Amino acid sequence: MALIDHVPAGLKRAVQPLKPLLRALHLWSGAGGMRMSAAMSFYGILSLAPLLLAIVGILGWWMDRAVLESGLLKQLGAVIGDQGASIIKQALASAQEPSEGITASIAGFVVLLFGATGVFGELQNAFELVWSQGRGLPPKQSWKHTASLRLRGVGYILVFGFMLLVSLVVSTVLTLFTGWAGDRLPMVEVLARVLNEVIGFVVGAALFTGLMRLSGGPKPRLRFLVFGGCVAAILFTMGRQLLTLYLSTAAVVSTYGAAGSLIVLLMWIYFSSAVLLFGAACARALEENVAEKKGVPEVPKVERRKGERRRVQHAHT
Repeated sequence: MALIDHVPAGLKRAVQPLKPLLRALHLWSGAGGMRMSAAMSFYGILSLAPLLLAIVGILGWWMDRAVLESGLLKQLGAVIGDQGASIIKQALASAQEPSEGITASIAGFVVLLFGATGVFGELQNAFELVWSQGRGLPPKQSWKHTASLRLRGVGYILVFGFMLLVSLVVSTVLTLFTGWAGDRLPMVEVLARVLNEVIGFVVGAALFTGLMRLSGGPKPRLRFLVFGGCVAAILFTMGRQLLTLYLSTAAVVSTYGAAGSLIVLLMWIYFSSAVLLFGAACARALEENVAEKKGVPEVPKVERRKGERRRVQHAHT
């Protein structure tokens, strides 16, 4: 039974303006958002080191690899804390051990690419479940579709890399400006923190929107995806503070011993996945709400994209 079914009828009427969010909660819970987030955590841990290595390898064409890795760990540490960053640092160091021979290098590259795109294949399936909730199960896909998900994962890697590059540049500029103006302008550090949070929100919203936009198959229109990305970014920004507070007081590391840092990283991936999938549900819920207000039911339509004819099924209101 979905979580929304437990909400009293009187409360539903009182929160009528929040109908899209309630509908999103229904879609998210009905599609098994918590279960899919747990699966994403597992795939995310397995794909983390290959994904980061792929990003470093791509951006390494324009930036020094050592500086890039240091900035990457600093950015991730600011979000997930020192415990999670330590696991990532160890994974990067282990994954970069040189291979012996050309065959081993080629095999290592193939495994690297396969592992880096693995989490995105699972993310694609999760999006399809959320956006097809209540419209029947998604059709069983062929091996060509599965292969296309892997190739699409390369696009995800490029999005991650671009957002990381933007974040590193902005963070560096803010640090230099704060150091220069710290003794000259009052309240500059406070303003820099606020600006950093605003930029972090914009980057997060763009990243969440990009992940949903690059997904294959039927999906809400771009303006609704932007709304879902903004909702996900808001929830991530607020939830990050709460999760950081919890992890700093719950003694997770000491409870699980040597595996404590891994548990912390799993919790972060789980939380991020849940927020992203809820943002996807918000995108579909808002699209349905707008169509309902217009009083014109959406009808199925056929799209042609890159020579592929696809039938996009919309919900009838």
